[in-house]
Amino acid sequence: MRPFTFFTLFLGLALAQTPLSPVPTRDVHALLWHPSGALLLGHHDGIVLWNNSTFQDLVRRRDWDAMNLAWDGERLLVAGHWIYAESRDLKRFRDLKPKGLPALDLHAYAIDPRKPEVHYTLEATYGYFRSQDGGQSFAKLPAQGLPKAGMAFLLVDQKGRIWASLMESGLFVSEDGGRSFRPIPTPDPAPGPLALSPSGTLYLGGQLGIWQRTEVGWRRLWQGTVLALAAHPQQEGLLAWVDGKGTLWQGR
Repeated sequence: MRPFTFFTLFLGLALAQTPLSPVPTRDVHALLWHPSGALLLGHHDGIVLWNNSTFQDLVRRRDWDAMNLAWDGERLLVAGHWIYAESRDLKRFRDLKPKGLPALDLHAYAIDPRKPEVHYTLEATYGYFRSQDGGQSFAKLPAQGLPKAGMAFLLVDQKGRIWASLMESGLFVSEDGGRSFRPIPTPDPAPGPLALSPSGTLYLGGQLGIWQRTEVGWRRLWQGTVLALAAHPQQEGLLAWVDGKGTLWQGR
């Protein structure tokens, strides 16, 4: 048994949780905490916004699959199955046609919080790519050591490390800008969505719950299946997530 496993079991659950509402969509792929305080949920037919007590459709189109939502400080970026779009006001969405991406079946997307012009994405057929101009153009990444992925989640932390959570293969990290990745021990058999607190704490959702990465290992905060996960951009430790039954939760 790995040392961090004992640490996790010893601590038990540590997240005060509140169920907010069932999600009015047939699935949820992505969750983003907008700077305004609203929660944005990407799903198979668009995007819904949750603001305190009600849901509002931002986009409702059949098979407009918003698998990933990312914020660069000025724009919402939406990436998914043949979807790549931006919005500055959460009302108008403009399709993007970047150079260098051979296709737009984008299974994962992340923005560097230190350099918001640097974006990373996983194209389902052609692999991993990086943009250094805010998504206008992309170049192929070697991503050595990173297996091909079905369901994948990308996150860049405040040190510039790229985290890749692959549900079928485990958790990986790159410290050289995506040229190479190494595996990281994970407490969950099916690691899923990633989130980062304002101070840089890493959270992982998966089949068995929500996990917090600490100096001595992983700490489980909540037990249950997690489909989507987000951390508040200003309030430390405040999380939102969608469980396996389609309920939106909040806790800290």
